[in-house]
Amino acid sequence: MSDVIQLALRIQEAWAAPQQPSAVLEAAGKALSQAVGYRLYTVTRMLAGGREVERIHSTNMDVYPVGGRKPVLPNAYTQRVRTEQKPFLARTPAGFAPLFPDHETITSLGLGCVMNLPVIFGGAVLGTVNLLDREGAYEERHVEPAMLIVRQILPVLLEHGA
Repeated sequence: MSDVIQLALRIQEAWAAPQQPSAVLEAAGKALSQAVGYRLYTVTRMLAGGREVERIHSTNMDVYPVGGRKPVLPNAYTQRVRTEQKPFLARTPAGFAPLFPDHETITSLGLGCVMNLPVIFGGAVLGTVNLLDREGAYEERHVEPAMLIVRQILPVLLEHGA
């Protein structure tokens, strides 16, 4: 875990950079790549009213551009991430397809494993970091180190009106 702590500290160093929020989000992306890996990394923030999320970072701008919005649907994913405020892990498409309207797009990109990590402050989910990779890439053991890294983007979500 000490390697993950070092990665988290590098993100904290990015807090001081003038190019925000990109400096923090890119530093988090590097840290997540080293700690758990990904083929797609996005960050969403909860919009006022809690009915939609907006993408504020993406490593695939063609398919999942910044500024894209999605409705918050009442399902098991929302219950887990938004209500229980716990990470969501689906190791195969069967685990996320019934919950994600864009599951066909996800699998068409060769992605079959999803880890959605909530960023929480003051008892509210401000947004999520979403990591996707090949089927079976993530296991429960990846969640804790990823969450330690993800928590370091909190200033971005606080600053940008989440």
